[in-house]
Parts: sequence; structure tokens; C-alpha cells
Amino acid sequence: MGTYGDAYNQAVAAELRAERGRKRVTIEFLVKTTGLSKSAVLNYLNGKRDIPTPAFVEISLALGADPRVIFDRAEVAVEQD
Repeated sequence: MGTYGDAYNQAVAAELRAERGRKRVTIEFLVKTTGLSKSAVLNYLNGKRDIPTPAFVEISLALGADPRVIFDRAEVAVEQD
């Protein structure tokens, strides 16, 4: 069983994936815009690696999303589980 932090990281990743889908943003665009490697972006969005705060903010902004909104949605998702 994972920790609360693990659940939160998974929820944040899920919210970023959902936002990416809504905005129809490519992985290549995120790589170019954030300066992160493709493998890092994929690992963060797939929940395979914890998302460092600076990377989370950069990805959120590249998606045209307010990081606070993404974070709040993730918190709601974790609390509902």
C-alpha cells in the first residue's frame, strides 16, 4: 500500500494528463517549452517518478493551466479515494 504522498503524486500526474488531453498538447511541445527531457516528462505524466515542484509548475504553465488549480484538483481526487 502506498503512502499519501504516493497517492498525491499519482493524482497530480493524472490531472496533468487530463489537462494535456483537454488542451491537445503534444509531448514534444512540453519538452520544447519546459526544457525537460522527453523521458522525464513521460515519467512525470505517467506517475513513474515523483514530480519536483519546479517541473510541476513548468508543465502546468506549458499546458496553460494554473498550477494551483491542478494541485487543488489532485487534492480533491486523493481525498475522495
